[in-house]
Amino acid sequence: MYRISPHAFSPAVTRPLLPRSLSAEGMRCLPIVLALGLLLGPVAGPAHAQRSDSTQLRKFQRANEFLRADRPERALPLLESLYSNAPENAAFYRKLKQAYESLKRYRDALQLVEERIGSPPTVSRLAEKARLQYQKGEGEAADATWDRALALAPNEPQTYRTVYNTLAELRQFRKAIAVLQEGRAALDQPDAFRTELAHLYGLDGQFEAAMQEYVAFLAEAPNRLNYVRNRLRTFVEQGQGIAASIQVLQQTVQENPLNEAYRTLLAWLHTEQDNYAAAFDEYRALDRLGDRQGQILFGFARRAADAQRYGVATRACEAIQEQYPRSGVAPEAQKLRGDLYRRWADQGADSTTAAQDSVRYARARTAYRTFLRENPGHADYPAALLRLGTLQIDAYRNLDDAQETLSQLVSNHPETTAAEEGQYQRGRIAVLRDSLDRARLLFSRLAANAQSSDLADQAQYELALLHFYQGEFDATAARAASISENPSADVANDAIALKTLLQEARGPDSLDTPLRTFARVRLYERQHAHGRALDSLDALLRRHPRHPLADDARFRRANIHLARHDTSAALTAFRAVPERHPRSPFADRSLFRSASLLEANGRPAAAVETYDRLLSEYPTSLLAGDARSRLRVLRRSQG
Repeated sequence: MYRISPHAFSPAVTRPLLPRSLSAEGMRCLPIVLALGLLLGPVAGPAHAQRSDSTQLRKFQRANEFLRADRPERALPLLESLYSNAPENAAFYRKLKQAYESLKRYRDALQLVEERIGSPPTVSRLAEKARLQYQKGEGEAADATWDRALALAPNEPQTYRTVYNTLAELRQFRKAIAVLQEGRAALDQPDAFRTELAHLYGLDGQFEAAMQEYVAFLAEAPNRLNYVRNRLRTFVEQGQGIAASIQVLQQTVQENPLNEAYRTLLAWLHTEQDNYAAAFDEYRALDRLGDRQGQILFGFARRAADAQRYGVATRACEAIQEQYPRSGVAPEAQKLRGDLYRRWADQGADSTTAAQDSVRYARARTAYRTFLRENPGHADYPAALLRLGTLQIDAYRNLDDAQETLSQLVSNHPETTAAEEGQYQRGRIAVLRDSLDRARLLFSRLAANAQSSDLADQAQYELALLHFYQGEFDATAARAASISENPSADVANDAIALKTLLQEARGPDSLDTPLRTFARVRLYERQHAHGRALDSLDALLRRHPRHPLADDARFRRANIHLARHDTSAALTAFRAVPERHPRSPFADRSLFRSASLLEANGRPAAAVETYDRLLSEYPTSLLAGDARSRLRVLRRSQG
């Protein structure tokens, strides 16, 4: 039970007890009720006092609601009345001052502050007065008042913090800096206010000075590195001061080469500037300084890979192999190296030469084989077998070697997740060999027995595709409908797209001839029979130029040219899609692919023009965000 002192409102009056249960709103209002009671003074009697308190509280709550609704003009008369009746109430004072400031009635706000400054004045009240004088336009008077505040307690650090906070709130950063520097001198503490000054220097654009303060701070507290990084993050995200900060840190690292905090901060800034090569040098030094046996380098390799900086990521893995071949992280680095070279080659398939891709795929294969040879008992051995097998399928089209690798995986490691994936890949091999009945058998077993629901759904989708390739469209639709009923399945969108294709593309004859041709094209494309696929697409477009499949056929033809590394033909084909089918869902995708190809082939001006066209003609495209990102990069590089 809550009890208010019998002297709360009047020396002679005792209040009734408050109820046992108070709502959240009631609890919030309780301090206000207490403040009202303490400051109202003697009253005639309990009933009259309760009515007065209730009226005051309702009036104060209404005023608060008006302030929250940005209607200070409605709050002002209520607050003036409240303050007039209880001028010592701090809540009424603060809210009335807030209302005056919201209405830019600084003279009235100043008068309010003057009445409460008292004798002797306090630093905080004088700083508040100076702030209002400044907002009123009385700059010289404000400076004099701030000086007066500083003179009140010049030997107290809080004096300088109070004044600096007021100045920073007004964005008077240089004056705030001068106040803190004055405080350092007055206190004879040259290391005082380091983080405050660093932040102010950053806000004022003095990034070198800011970093110098942070460097000095880290020298005293190297364990506060994360704090410094968080303080810098806002500026870094806005691209402000990175180069100046790096310059200071580089000089600092040269002078203090064994300081890990400085190197870590420098490495982070390099990555934020997208300079992973420079960051690699720092992380390599950090790994050596901490005797981490490649662990720091391995973490960096992963981060660089996430940023698609595969060149420096593979260098980090190679450094682990060379410098720490017996460390615990060396086998993982060897396998990661294979993954990175493969991803690098896959990424460049649309824009690099076949020779470049071939070298990267070869290095991936070597990395996997080395890992398998040197680490037969490693936990990642089955996964490496799977990666090697899929590489033999997708990069080398060596189906015999792939079959052998995957059979070893399935036979020797049958209980692993990788073995189930290996079964799926063996079904893919059957499709590539045009053994569709064999593929149907393998995918059916997997759909029925897979432990992974995602893999079972993928196998079901493969069965739907097999029906599609063979012109069994009713069976295709049934399978696709079954998969699309589970929206959480990874292949649900693919199944929906297949079902939609069937709904839109059947006809015009009872044999669904265009759709049958298109289905065979999909199979030829999958089997890398690009010549047969192009011939069939040309025949389809020649015989059925206005068929609903025409836009898809033209888009697919462009992709086939790209798969053959015929960039010129691919560009021509991609450009034809929005010209002939401006309302097609493939139009914006074709423009984006065209722009990407132009960019990758050293034609930035043409790429910019194409990205701009995409944004102009298809502003609601799902690719609009990516197009804007690429435009920013291209325009920044062009100056």
